[in-house]
Amino acid sequence: MVIAKTETLLRIAQVDPVHADTMSRQPTTFTTQPLSFYGRFHLLTADVMLPHRPIQFRYVDDGQQVVVLGGTDEDIYRVNAKESLSLEASQVPEYVRFFINNTGGTGRRVVEKSADVPWRSDVDGTPELATKKAEASARLKPVRVTPAADGFQAVALVLEDDVLQELTLQVRKDGHVDTMRSQVVLSSLPVPVTF
Repeated sequence: MVIAKTETLLRIAQVDPVHADTMSRQPTTFTTQPLSFYGRFHLLTADVMLPHRPIQFRYVDDGQQVVVLGGTDEDIYRVNAKESLSLEASQVPEYVRFFINNTGGTGRRVVEKSADVPWRSDVDGTPELATKKAEASARLKPVRVTPAADGFQAVALVLEDDVLQELTLQVRKDGHVDTMRSQVVLSSLPVPVTF
């Protein structure tokens, strides 16, 4: 959902004044996305068209206050505490996607199907790239969740730059995440890589 710029920008300015100033001077689109595991907060993205390139800022917003998602676990844990988060098994896949996509850098995301991967535009027209895409696509699967002590175990495929990894995560009901195991599944995937 696209939302009104003025009120949102005022809330962002309270916690992120430098970027709020940039947003006020450049074309900016704000969108929100509901998060089923939070009662009040929604994901808020600000897509800013800078003169030389677009950039995206991420926040969570409850209509009264904004929390910056600056790429750290602690940003999310702070919101979890405000929400008194208590995850249910059915919410864990969405929470894992949210957590991975908002921690550890901009090139990191959960991928569950081929459409989740930002393939290079020339991938289907180049036989060796098409083969690599097919090999990677065959390994993609949804986030798998099982009960565990203090919460859940989740297994997710994560794309970081051009490397596909399988992460085994311990996810507590309060949303705390620990990586128990990380294994490279495939590397040198035909995706754009930002240096």
